[in-house]
Amino acid sequence: MVEKNGNTANTSIECTVKQCEHHCENQNYCSLNAIRVVTHEQNPTEVACTDCASFKKKQNA
Repeated sequence: MVEKNGNTANTSIECTVKQCEHHCENQNYCSLNAIRVVTHEQNPTEVACTDCASFKKKQNA
């Protein structure tokens, strides 16, 4: 399904970060085919230790 921002929802990647360029505005999905998840900890033990490295800040109109 194509969203109003031109992105096609990838229903395999749920996302609620509306500030990201890849977010599908009308649904909580990412439009990328794949994302890269990274950690900033040597031994991650919590969700807060990981980040989506595919995040791209949405440009304001």
